[in-house]
Amino acid sequence: MAASTAALIESYDVGPNRAKKNANYELERLSIEDVRRILNCLEPLKRIPGSNNPCGPVFNRHDGIPFYMRAILWTIPSLGTACLLPFQAGAAIALLFRGHFRAIWKEVPRPTFDLIDWARDMMSFVKAPLHLVKKSIEQKAALCVNRRGRFSIRETDYTVMSHVWGETLGWQRKDGWGPVDLSLRKMGLAREHFLRFFDRCDEEWLWVDVIAMPEVLEDMSDNQKDEIGKLRIGIINNLRLIYMKADKVVVIDTLLLRLGTRSPVDVAAVLCLSFWVTRLWTFTETRLAKKVAIKTRDWMFDLDEILEFLARTCINDEHRYYRLFLRLVHLREESVHWFPPNSSLESAYWACENRYTDVDVDQARSLFPLLDLKWEYGWTLQQGLQRILDAYPNDAEGIRKWCQYRSIDFNISSRVSGTLIQV
Repeated sequence: MAASTAALIESYDVGPNRAKKNANYELERLSIEDVRRILNCLEPLKRIPGSNNPCGPVFNRHDGIPFYMRAILWTIPSLGTACLLPFQAGAAIALLFRGHFRAIWKEVPRPTFDLIDWARDMMSFVKAPLHLVKKSIEQKAALCVNRRGRFSIRETDYTVMSHVWGETLGWQRKDGWGPVDLSLRKMGLAREHFLRFFDRCDEEWLWVDVIAMPEVLEDMSDNQKDEIGKLRIGIINNLRLIYMKADKVVVIDTLLLRLGTRSPVDVAAVLCLSFWVTRLWTFTETRLAKKVAIKTRDWMFDLDEILEFLARTCINDEHRYYRLFLRLVHLREESVHWFPPNSSLESAYWACENRYTDVDVDQARSLFPLLDLKWEYGWTLQQGLQRILDAYPNDAEGIRKWCQYRSIDFNISSRVSGTLIQV
């Protein structure tokens, strides 16, 4: 049964490991007909030669703007300027006779400037200025961006976009995986790619980690790498406030964006299959958020409402939806009070089962915003874990489980229930 379910899940472009794990746990109590009905709600992927992304190239593939499109973008303002010229000349003459000299040079050319700005913006890149990055760190606030690429340091009225960089960053080249060319990354995020964030999130101001956090580039000098690295740590140490002060966190996952349904059960099942649910940092974002909104193809779901529905539906732990509920409930702070022991660290251990990171130190660093701790530039994974142990000595058992599950070489000498622990 589980093998058949896993094969069915894989046929819908879900990775084999996620398919197998979900078939053996989260979806084990659902019939194969139920699983097929849920998966049939996923919009089929368009097959594009050269793309092996299981979630499709909609977000991740970097193509850039072709030459013919650039020509069109510049032709539009050129023709527009030519068409506007007679009207602008007439308006200028009328204003001249009326003595409104200031309006002649300030207001009359504005439509032309707007057309030129529009064409230039469509071919531009969005990158946070370093002086604003530094200022946001000093103010312990979020450096947000709007659809026009304008930046604002905000403490209220903004939304955090929760995503997996490998899915949404535009880092799949035409000829394979990996970052796009260094020359492009230096300029920031391509605007045509950047606009996809707002097309999905539909918010005025977004905080997006890949934009707000400057990148350490390969050709930087050691001093430059240190400077940017310290800025990144400054932002990481502000993440707790950034996540908690946001109006909401919007989950963007390319599998969920294919899902057309109004059923909270369907959303819960596909969320468990998503790539988003396999990453450590996305747990921290949702755990600290006031509200978590999950974006699907044509709807927005509130995670708390999904969990409330599952809690009401699951009359006992034998219910067929109970494992879906158990997998997702730890994403929210309230789960600390629902399931013993009442420890944030041990609750994080349960929530982060099957969650990983590609950066070794993030196995500890991703917990720091949750635990209200500050990371120091240059720390190793072991130093980060030691800081957690120093701050939470009574949670040594949770740290032990965390390290054991992740095969982290970290020694703990502490007494838990009268037993000496050594990991």
